[in-house]
Amino acid sequence: MIINPINNFYITKTNYTSGVSRPRIQAKTPSFGQSTIKDSFEMQHEHNMNKYRVYADIFFDTLEDVAKELEEYGVTFDRQYAMQNPIKSAKSTSSKVTRSGSFDVPDLIRTTIYMTNPYDTSFIYNKFLPSMEEHGYVLAKVNGKPDIDFRLEGIGEPQKSGYEDIQMRFVEKKAKKNKIKHELIVLFGPNYAQAKHIESEKVYNLIRQFDELHIDFTDAPIGSNEFKAHRYIQLIKTQARNKISKKLFDNAKNKDFYKIDDVAPITFSPENKALINNYFAALKDRTKDYYRHKRTQAQNSELALIQLRKDEKDDITLINYIDAMFGASIKYFEKNPQ
Repeated sequence: MIINPINNFYITKTNYTSGVSRPRIQAKTPSFGQSTIKDSFEMQHEHNMNKYRVYADIFFDTLEDVAKELEEYGVTFDRQYAMQNPIKSAKSTSSKVTRSGSFDVPDLIRTTIYMTNPYDTSFIYNKFLPSMEEHGYVLAKVNGKPDIDFRLEGIGEPQKSGYEDIQMRFVEKKAKKNKIKHELIVLFGPNYAQAKHIESEKVYNLIRQFDELHIDFTDAPIGSNEFKAHRYIQLIKTQARNKISKKLFDNAKNKDFYKIDDVAPITFSPENKALINNYFAALKDRTKDYYRHKRTQAQNSELALIQLRKDEKDDITLINYIDAMFGASIKYFEKNPQ
């Protein structure tokens, strides 16, 4: 058992034969089959929302000032866009804590700024960061190093989706304790921000839900049901990224960075759609086979059998939901090929 001192939550490990659930975070007194962060965690987050909004407003005031000072270098801050989701929701926060097993949420307060040339690292270090420090914010430290991550083509490593940005986490310079991290994302411009919004809704937030499955993919034996299920998930993610995400981000980068208006349309052929349908069907079959095998192994534990039946029902329901929403995303891009 791993103890986290914050609010006396703890993390349990998977052990179906003893009736213990998959890794998840629970409160002091767990109930069997519990699968989410305790309501008290989300309630505490909601209770602190007004305080977080004050921090966000001050941070946004600072970014407006910095952007004006560095406007000639191609820095812009769209406060109206920033105010859409300035604070991570209670649900998103609890989901992130559940997945990571850590109560350190680096993007509790988050926003975006545009730079016409984010590849200019000299400008970042010699102009932008000093200006932020003059206004009271410095980069947070992770293992003694500044919390800045270049995820750009040729500098660092872009995401599998083709998404590029610079991530910075700031804290107030004057803060002595309980330093709240303020995440700042640097993007190429407003078209890229719009692409990120669409991709998050239609792809990223959707395929990320595969992480919520109860199946344990750790060290899955080659040829096992969990091994095959994991492979089908990867194939589905690859289709989503290659057919949607990469085109969205390439088109937006062309507009904001290269000033090219030509776009690559996002389309799905009948063969593409049939292939994706086959992947989902096979994933559901392998999931059912996985649980059938697990129930055979857990015949001597009624508690484990109860948990396995519940987990299988939850997993099949989730896969069906992702399948349906992926189909809805395909229909969206058939009407809006970008």
